[in-house]
Parts: sequence; C-alpha cells; structure tokens
Amino acid sequence: MSIEFTNLRHTIPQTPGVYFFRNAQKRMLYIGKAANLRARLTSYYVKNAPLETAKRRMLSEAKTITWQETNSEIEALILEAFLIKKHLPPYNIVMRDDKQYLFVGFTKEVFPHVFFTHQPIAFAKMKNKTEFFGPFTESGSVKKLLRSLRKVFLYCTCKTPHIRRCQQNELGLCFGFCCLKNYKPTKNDRIAYQKNIRFLKNLLAGKQKQLLSRLQVDMLQTSKKLDFETAARLRDQIRALEQIFAHRTVIKKDYAIENQKGLHELKLLLGLRGYPQRIEGYDISNIQGTYAVGSMVVFTDGIADKQEYRKFKIKTVKGANDPAMMREILTRRLAHTEWQFPDIILIDGGKPQLNAALAAHRASAAKNKSFAIISIAKREEELYVPERKHPFKLKEMPTALLYLLQQIRNEAHRFAISYYRKRHRKEMRSH
Repeated sequence: MSIEFTNLRHTIPQTPGVYFFRNAQKRMLYIGKAANLRARLTSYYVKNAPLETAKRRMLSEAKTITWQETNSEIEALILEAFLIKKHLPPYNIVMRDDKQYLFVGFTKEVFPHVFFTHQPIAFAKMKNKTEFFGPFTESGSVKKLLRSLRKVFLYCTCKTPHIRRCQQNELGLCFGFCCLKNYKPTKNDRIAYQKNIRFLKNLLAGKQKQLLSRLQVDMLQTSKKLDFETAARLRDQIRALEQIFAHRTVIKKDYAIENQKGLHELKLLLGLRGYPQRIEGYDISNIQGTYAVGSMVVFTDGIADKQEYRKFKIKTVKGANDPAMMREILTRRLAHTEWQFPDIILIDGGKPQLNAALAAHRASAAKNKSFAIISIAKREEELYVPERKHPFKLKEMPTALLYLLQQIRNEAHRFAISYYRKRHRKEMRSH
C-alpha cells in the first residue's frame, strides 16, 4: 500500500465523521462517511479485504488520509453529500450507481412538495424546475430524517391537488392548504410554509448548527414577549433537531417554557426592572462539618448553563456551621470580579443562610453591585426575601415560579452532593 497505515491508525478517532483520500498533488480522490472513522478506514487495509477494482485503484493512488469529525452519523451523511457535490471526487463518480444514490427534490411551486428519487436527471426534461439535494449514500437514513422532522416542520408530498384535505393533513404531517385545489393562500400561509421548506433545505445543506442556534434565540425572544404558544412550538422543533443529531455531544439544557413564565413571575415578585438573565444558585454539602463543600450553579435565561458552574472546598470553617460556610463561598465567589455578576443569587437555606449571604455581599468588593439575594428553605418550602418580615409560601406561588425556583435549588443541591461524594471517596482512598 502507498500509505503507511499502521502508524496512522491509532491517531484516527473512533467517532462519526467524513474521511478524505488525496493523491500526491493533494487532489481529492474519494470522500466517504463513517459511524466509526477508525473502524471504517481500517477496513480498507485489512489483508485480503473484499474491495472492488475501482477502490483498489484509488488506494494505490492515495498518498494522504484526512478526516473531519461530526457529532452524529446523520450529520456525517449530510456533510458527505455536500462535499461530494462540491469537490466531485473522481472515484466517487466512478463508483457511483444512480440507482443506489438518493436525492431529495423540492418542486418550484407556491407550496413546493418534497419527494425522493434515485434518478434526478429524468426530471431535467420536466417543465417545472426542481431543486435537488444529494447525492446521499444511505437512502433509509435520509428518509427517516425527513419523516421525523415532518412532525414539527410540516411539508407536502402530494403530487396532485385535492378537492378535500389529504390524509397527510389528518395525520398532522402537512398544513392541509398546501395541496388543496382552488384554495387561495393567505400571506401568512405562504410565509409559514416557505419557512419550513427553507429550514429543510438549509438542513440538507449541512447548516444544522446555525439553524439550532437561530431557533434557540427565537424561542427565548418569543418567551420574553409572553408568546408562549409560539415558544412551545419552537421548543418542539429544537428538541426534534437535537434528538436526530444527538450522538457524541447531546445538548441537555431544559427548554421548558415554564422556566420562561417563571422568570416573568420572579421579575414581578422582586420588583425587578427587567428579566433576570443570570440566576446563581448555591448550596452546602457536608456531614457534621466533614468534607464540607459548596456549589454554584448558573441558569441563563431560565436554562441551566453548566459551563458556568463552580465548586468550592470549604477552607476556613470548622464543624457543622452551614451559615458560616455559605458566607465563605459567597465571599470567595464575589471576589471574582472578572466573573459575570448575577441578577439574582438564590441560596439553599433559611433566614440564617440569607443573612450570611447578605453579610458576604456587604463586605465584598462587589458591594456596589446591585443584585437580589433570596433564599429557599426546604423544610417548609418558603422563600425568604430581605426586608420582608415573613417568607413567601412556595405552595401559594404560581406554578411556573415554583418550578423555576425548585429546579435551581435542586440543581445546586445535586451538584453539591456530587462534589461532596467525590471528595469523600478521594479522602477515603488516601487513608
């Protein structure tokens, strides 16, 4: 073989991705995709591997192998199709069988319908022009992708108009008006349908990350405008997209619209000028003062932001004194003026813990920074707010606010417990 594969093999990741064979002039010879890059590339160099003549010829010409990792197999499939169309590698063309490669077609109509074909050239003679995406090497995967997305991104597959609404509409898979004969579409009809078609085209062009980011921004904006119905629809679209492309890295943020409603209720409760964008939650974990640790979790726009989490090993407090421990970790946190300051600090504890947090704030370099500090007590499920004699009863609060506060409190507790157990195990092993 012309490539020394033995030494290269161990550098290849065992992840989904796309791989490239190039000749001595760096010209692209062949592009392929794999669920496991190392396993797939190794299969080319197995002794007596059953390879067709064209692939053996390609391997004899190849001088370099490179690859690009992806987060999932379906992402690799879409990227492969895009790059084949862009570079037209000679051995992809030689080894291509039109009856095996799949293309996704979009007709040029007011309401384009979507269809699959293995022979796009046959459509070139048709009067109505069609836009094609492909070639895709796995028909089943692409069909499954679009059928899954169709539940939240409705589109039409009917070839001819109907007098009555079609069966696909009854199943909730299309708008209904898109294939209705003699129907006069409204402007909103056209906008809604074209938006879905544009999304599918961008997805097949490999722009899923940009689409996901756009959907997330739109969802947060509509939530802040209290348009919770639209926000819920966007949430469903985000979840559908994440589930399909989930593999190595899974986005685990909770996009529950209840969080957005909760931010609105919290703003009203505390008399804030704007929505609290950053909420920090704190908790202490220890047993009789031993192996004591503290946690800091961050919720950005009502969503857990795990990259911002911090953990603290209690250094100055001896014995079981949770308020003093809370004061220590708040003092240390507020000394980090380079960190973004919160809009709200939520303490897990009652009045003593709240007073300790307030004292830490007054004595810190951030004493001139304005943010709310509140605490939530587990036993009676009460919310303590400074300058208020009696706490709020959580059970009497709106459901969305209760859900938000409990979620932050529980996450801070989970993170603290996790760190405590890790430290405890480490200390026990050292003895």
